[in-house]
Amino acid sequence: YSRRCLEVMVTDICKNESIKLGKTIPLKGIIDKLNKEEKAPSHIISSMLNLNTISTYGAHPKEFDPRQVQTVLINLVTIIEWYINYKGFETTNLVSEPDNTLSIDFEEKKSTQTEITAKTPYKSLNFWQKLKKRKVIHIMIVYTAAAFAIFELTDIITGPLNFPDELLTVVMCCGAIGFIVALILSWFFKTTPDGVKLRKKISVEQKDRFYPTDKLMKAKPGNSKEKMTRMGSLVVIASVLALFLFYSGKAISFTERDWVVITDFENLTDETIFDHSLNTAFALSINQSRYVNVITRQRMQKTLKRMKKGDKVHIDEETGREIAIRESIKVCIVPSISKVGSRYILTAKIQEAETGDIFRSEILYVQNQDEIIEKLDKLSQKIRRNLGESRYKISGQSKPLSEATTPFLDALKEYSLGIENHLNMNFEKAVFHYENAIRIDTNFTAAKASLGNILFERFDKEKGREWLEEAILSIDDLTDKEKYGILAFYAINIENDLDKGIEYTKTRIELYPDDPIPHHNLGWYFQNRGYYEKSVEEYKAALQIDSYMMLTYGGVIWVYLEKIGQIDSALTWSKKMIKYGPDNPWGYFYLGSTYVGMDDFENAELAYLKAGDINPNLSLIQYRLAHLYRIQGKNDDAIEVLKNILKINPNEISAHYDMGVNYLSVGDFKLSRDHFLKFKKHAEQWELNSPRDPGTLIALGAVLSRLGEKEAGWEIGKKAIELDSTFHFRYAEFLAAQDKKSEALDHLEKAFENGYRNLVWMKLNPDIYLLHNEPRYKDLINQYFAKK
Repeated sequence: YSRRCLEVMVTDICKNESIKLGKTIPLKGIIDKLNKEEKAPSHIISSMLNLNTISTYGAHPKEFDPRQVQTVLINLVTIIEWYINYKGFETTNLVSEPDNTLSIDFEEKKSTQTEITAKTPYKSLNFWQKLKKRKVIHIMIVYTAAAFAIFELTDIITGPLNFPDELLTVVMCCGAIGFIVALILSWFFKTTPDGVKLRKKISVEQKDRFYPTDKLMKAKPGNSKEKMTRMGSLVVIASVLALFLFYSGKAISFTERDWVVITDFENLTDETIFDHSLNTAFALSINQSRYVNVITRQRMQKTLKRMKKGDKVHIDEETGREIAIRESIKVCIVPSISKVGSRYILTAKIQEAETGDIFRSEILYVQNQDEIIEKLDKLSQKIRRNLGESRYKISGQSKPLSEATTPFLDALKEYSLGIENHLNMNFEKAVFHYENAIRIDTNFTAAKASLGNILFERFDKEKGREWLEEAILSIDDLTDKEKYGILAFYAINIENDLDKGIEYTKTRIELYPDDPIPHHNLGWYFQNRGYYEKSVEEYKAALQIDSYMMLTYGGVIWVYLEKIGQIDSALTWSKKMIKYGPDNPWGYFYLGSTYVGMDDFENAELAYLKAGDINPNLSLIQYRLAHLYRIQGKNDDAIEVLKNILKINPNEISAHYDMGVNYLSVGDFKLSRDHFLKFKKHAEQWELNSPRDPGTLIALGAVLSRLGEKEAGWEIGKKAIELDSTFHFRYAEFLAAQDKKSEALDHLEKAFENGYRNLVWMKLNPDIYLLHNEPRYKDLINQYFAKK
């Protein structure tokens, strides 16, 4: 009977624990499996093995030794007591009157049990098992979760209700004391579905009481009240865990994807190594966040320029607040570093821009310079937490600064100076500082990428390529924002894979949708790919984020004017550009070109003159003004403008061709020929340098035609057509100069069919102008531009 009970319990345990059993495995083998997989305590395993050894399945009771019966029952009772707890049975309703035929004298049981325990590890439940049995561990987990929830809620309401910061310390102390009290109470009291009750000491008679096995097997698990209690505990723990990971815990008026202004570090030490370096590192660390948007240095400089403070180098607290107010930003972050003895103190204030009120202050103590970078990371994480970013997001978007930049402050300072000079277009100085940064830290990936970028675009493409290739080897060291920007640049410029660059830029936008730079870049990539509608969409997205990106306005207007021929849209965006950049000459340049497309020559002239007043050295503006004068018959005014172009820059060779056209129009054939010859001289040199360039051959063929050498010009022009038969607009120019108007119009029509839409240049081009009075030309313009 005892062995059968053991088999039932062991089999049930295996089923509950999902332990697979073979068909022929012996009972001892099953017990060994339970022991190996630690599914029962060691003293229970010992009792099971003892019971299995001394009981004989199928034997007649008369064959049992009475002394063995006592040992069997002692082991069986031990196993059953543990099994009751394991299954969570309620035993209050069991018939539990002692059976005199099976009861054991306590003293005899004690002596027998002593004999058994000398051979087995069963002495008593260890302390940990007692804690589990009394549910102390469970209660303490729930208490810890609840205490943390209270602490978090206190942290949340402290700011809005203006409670003193010391309240958090008081709550923490109370929580610690409460932990000890709860531990003691849970040891002496138990929580039942009917309430909290004092644990009763079990008498010897109760310990010796035997519960019939058939009653135990029919006993039902704990009632619904107990289940509800357990479920409630799990809900509390899960809720607090979610609060810890995902709740912002903020007490500041700041919502996700709001903007902040970070001022320059106030360096209260006499150590210049902190100048520039801490600004770059701190901004870079916070910029990893997708919750907080930081106004870039470049944007702040534009704002200072509009505030007539363009010469201001250091952005202090007052200036930072002014920038924030002007940009409609609520929050300023004001960091500083000071020194007391040998220790440094990093401080950051979160400040309301409008009033100057301080929402929060964070202070970190640093033992030496070597810890500065690490502590800056922690400071930025505290700031992000105070602004409302959850711990979960912070942990997933926080690459250590020592990996993303460099652990060396002097290298970081050189890198920061490189960035500053790069933004200010002091490219040679930027190269110098980037190289110094790499010299100090040869593993400085960000510096390598920046150096490669500037060399490739401004100085030496081959050297730039080498540095970019080296940076790509450790690209994962960088923050995601930097990483995908560099990967896109590398794909497009080194690998010549525009589609790959587009995908990298899309990924960057998905991660940081409020960064205007990748939107602008994607617009430029789409424009180069011929996806003009998508290009305009991305340009507009960038301008929605930052309305002062003049280069992006140029992209929008360029597409409307030259790529899709929407003159009305170009006019609207030219006016917007002037609104946000009244001191930028390109806004008036585009406005003048738009008016040309609308045949409003008077307003076009005023716009070009305004652009020239702002920057008289921009030759393209002067060329457009000269063309405008020419098509109005104001050739003398055009000649004066072209003379001024050559005066400013004698290397503007195209001015000679245009001078020749204007002198030809006023009948001064000598001066016309002189300027055409000057242009021809340079065109011939271009041909020697680039004999297979269609553009060069067309230019030489056109000037020969203007000089009356049409046969020679035709031979040159034919070479260009043979090299590239898709150069339709340029061939139309050449054929017009050759006076082959029908063929010129054929190529012009093909250009329109292939998507050419630059109406403004068709009106201003000195060679296409020869076709303006042709009826077919007018029909083509009406066909492709009447609705534009």
